[in-house]
This record gives sequence, structure tokens and C-alpha cells, in this order.
Amino acid sequence: PTAFEGWWYEGGGIYRHVWLVKTEPLHVAPQGLFVTTPRLSARQGTVVVSMDVMNDGPVRQDADVVAAILDADGRAVVEVAKSALVPADAAVTISRRLCVPSPRRWSLEDPYLYTLCAELRVAGRVLDRVTTPFGMRAIRFTPDRGFFLNGKRVVLKGMCAHQDFAGVGVALPDRLHEYKIERLKAMGCNAYRCSHHPPAPELLDACDRLGMLVMDENRQLASTPDGLDNIRRLVLRDRNHPSVIMWSMENEEPIAGTPRGTRILATLARLTRRLDPTRPVATAT
Repeated sequence: PTAFEGWWYEGGGIYRHVWLVKTEPLHVAPQGLFVTTPRLSARQGTVVVSMDVMNDGPVRQDADVVAAILDADGRAVVEVAKSALVPADAAVTISRRLCVPSPRRWSLEDPYLYTLCAELRVAGRVLDRVTTPFGMRAIRFTPDRGFFLNGKRVVLKGMCAHQDFAGVGVALPDRLHEYKIERLKAMGCNAYRCSHHPPAPELLDACDRLGMLVMDENRQLASTPDGLDNIRRLVLRDRNHPSVIMWSMENEEPIAGTPRGTRILATLARLTRRLDPTRPVATAT
């Protein structure tokens, strides 16, 4: 073992789903779709969609960007379109604001999910199509009264859980992720801390569907190129999950609290807030 190595079994090799994604030269960047709900009321919910579009081709492209919000039954609630000019060998960010009438809010008791569907079209032809489930919910932390979900104070009753499962290891079937959350909810938990690893996407999907709040945790306290890339990929991958209410930068690192560790933590926190300004940043001890 090397210094700073984990003191639990982290697994090795490929133990999660792997995909090969093939795109047109003009496409939505990987994890390039970001959905936020900055304003919610009983009458209307505001949804802001930010999409990073990449053009790896040799000529500029005039594209139509179509964004639609679907309800849980697959019906379109609202749809907007916008033209965009994407230079050759470049990327642009396109933002749109959509209004959903009488929104159904995501909560622990009613974890209702909408779906954002975005398409890139050139001359009527669909070049790329990406979708992401999301929940319309408002979160707030206060220093004196704690956490609020949709304006309602919620006492967090959570568990710290490693990614493995008894008798299985870390290569969990999708159903086991869901089973873990079901059992924790049956025990009275409403919060889940991913100790000390970026969680499997299937676990966060289960938390979204079942109504479980999540502290999403980074593995190592490092500001190396690899360390920054780990944070970047974690936040971009998970920031559309309504279950995720905070980011954790590290856990029980030997250099935590030292001048060096403090500088590294500040670097990671700045990057995290730049990628997602909607959630607080924390650290575990």
C-alpha cells in the first residue's frame, strides 16, 4: 500500500457501465447540458437550460437548438427553439429560459421528475439529441435553522455509505443500488452521503426516483491536473440530479487543515462553484 491509499476496498478494473458514444462533428458536448430551476411558485416555474455545443468540423454551422420539457408521462409541457452559429473547430454555450405552468415540485414525499430534451438540427435534420431527467425544487441552507427544501425545513437524517455491497463487492447490478435506497428510506433515512467516492449514476437515479437527498463526494484532496479533472467530471455528470444538495470536496485527508490542504481545498471549491453555483460546497472530516 502507498501513503494516502484508501483503508476500505475500492475495487479495481471496470466495475460500472461503460459506453462508447459516437457523434456528428456538430454535437452537444459530453455532460454539456445543465438545467436549473431558479424561480418556483405555485403558478409558474422558471427553468434555465444551458447547453455547450461543439463543432469539430472544418466549416461553421448554422444550427437550430430545440429544447422541450416533458412531464412524467412524456407529454411536452413547453418547447422553445433558437438559432445558433457555431464556428469551425470551436464551442459555444447556448442558454434558454423556459416557463412551466403550475409546476409539480420534487420533494421527499413526491419525487416528481420532468425530462429536458434538447436537439441540434441543421436544415431540418437532427444531428444530436440529449435528454436528462430533472426535478423542480428549491434548496436553501441557513446557519441558524439548517436545510430547507421548497421552503420547508427538513432535518437531515442520513447515512454514510461506501459503494460496495455485501457478497457482491463494488460491481453492483442496477437493482441493488435501488434496493439500498429503499432499505435506507424504510429505516427512516432521508439523506445519503457517498463515502468516499463519486457515486454510480444508477444510485443517483434511484435517489431521484425515490426521494433521497445526497451529499456527493469527491475521492481525493488534490489540485493536480488529474485532481481538478476528477472534480470537473463529477460536477458536470451529477449537477442535474435533484437529489444532490451539496458537494463534498474530500474526506479525512491527512493534509486537511494544513496550509497546503487549505489552499488545495480553496482551489477545488472555486472550480466547483464555477461549474455549479446552485449548491453549497462542504468537506467531510
